[in-house]
Amino acid sequence: MSLPEGLLTDAYTYEARVDSWLGSQWLGQVPVAGGSVSWTSGQQVQGTLSLTIPRYGAASEAEDARDFTPDHPAAPLACFGQVLRVSFAVTSLVDGTEYTEPGGHFLITSSETDAHTVTVSAKSLAHRLEENRLATVTTPRKGGTLASEMRRLVGGQMGVVVDEGLADRACPSSMSWGESRIDAVYEIADAWPARLREGRDGALYLLPPTEEITVPPARVLTDGVGGTVVGVKRSWTREQVYNRVVARGQDTDDAGQPTFQAVASQVTGPLSVAGPYGIVVKFWSSPLVTSQAIAAKSAQTMLTSSIRRSMTVPVELAPDPSLQLDEPVRLRTHDVDGTTPAEMWGRVSALELPLLFEGVARADIEIDT
Repeated sequence: MSLPEGLLTDAYTYEARVDSWLGSQWLGQVPVAGGSVSWTSGQQVQGTLSLTIPRYGAASEAEDARDFTPDHPAAPLACFGQVLRVSFAVTSLVDGTEYTEPGGHFLITSSETDAHTVTVSAKSLAHRLEENRLATVTTPRKGGTLASEMRRLVGGQMGVVVDEGLADRACPSSMSWGESRIDAVYEIADAWPARLREGRDGALYLLPPTEEITVPPARVLTDGVGGTVVGVKRSWTREQVYNRVVARGQDTDDAGQPTFQAVASQVTGPLSVAGPYGIVVKFWSSPLVTSQAIAAKSAQTMLTSSIRRSMTVPVELAPDPSLQLDEPVRLRTHDVDGTTPAEMWGRVSALELPLLFEGVARADIEIDT
């Protein structure tokens, strides 16, 4: 849910709170001297945190100053499993209403000190899946499904939430997972097909694929008077922008051909396979593709995601912690002062939120072409 209209163009305060946890033990709140939270849909580990704090200070006026040097395994900023939970508070100076938004849960990966500060780097909790590789050949359980295998692979690393709109199905017991646990998790999502997103509450969410935006999005990002956007650029790329996707299972017939294969091609617009763009092909296969319908749906989902990457609009705007990955937005920008604004529709593919009020937020909007 977005913040109330007009809040970020009126007088308001913006602050981040960071709490350190070691398992179920709260190690206290830590002061914030700088840093940012970033979320990117195109990364396997989607969230990162950079944080600078004073070596000696207090998190709030109600607390005494303390030494935050990470000099023992149970220190709030040590790298022994400490997780930093970030939240944001935006408070209207007009009526005093406070709005809070989660910023994410981040596992500390490194801490460095100098004479006055501690600099911390952290990643969202899917980093545990990246680190915890499968030590032995692992096959799906007998009678296992995509959902049950997803939960088994994730284990106790983080919670798993499967959207009710996703139809579960059997997972072939004849296959096996490779060493990479996080690759297996993404293979299940791609074969479902589903969006895999890390929630800011520390859980892993399996969601239906995004669809084409056909109605004006409720969220409007605009520059000029009354807007929160302070800078807009545009970028185009061919890198990893495929206009044909071939998805197939790994079983073969007597002739050695895939038993199930589907091809999805872009046939309209500037990225049409029949146009001057040419044909750029992606091949993807998985033993989880067990029917022609599954192959077709996976291929089309990957194609849609790929096409959207072709045009990205990087935006600088007032920090808004309610903005979410995949959220549809209307972007209105004036290329030249005094001209009629151009309007584009797209989805948020990356977001960086500063931890301090003086910073600006950054968002990448992938435009529907």
